[in-house]
Amino acid sequence: MRRFSYAGSRLGGFFLLMLVLGAFPANALPPASGSKCKSDWVNNAGAMACFIQGEEDVRNGVSRPHYVACTSAGETFCCVDNNHGGQDCEAVMAGGKPPNIDVKLAAILDAQETIITLLGRICAKVIARHRT
Repeated sequence: MRRFSYAGSRLGGFFLLMLVLGAFPANALPPASGSKCKSDWVNNAGAMACFIQGEEDVRNGVSRPHYVACTSAGETFCCVDNNHGGQDCEAVMAGGKPPNIDVKLAAILDAQETIITLLGRICAKVIARHRT
């Protein structure tokens, strides 16, 4: 009888441990993120095209815009967050010649246009609240 009680308590402890460990969701970091990118990603034509696409997405009100993300190994990707909390990414070609000044200038102007558009929306909301 004592042996049965000992085995039962160990089994109960095991299930309690599984319950506690299973109660916390797994928070694995995504394999690629913008914070892992080095500053030289702007010399990658594919990454720059992804950045420009993301700026256009934001300006057009897309809920999940494209963004440039990198892995710890130095790989560069163009990603979009999916509905399941993950990422849909495709590798961008590294190599080739760096984008010319026109591509960089277009990216800067796109970013500024996006910021101005977003600020305009914020101002319109503030004005609408102030009038009511």
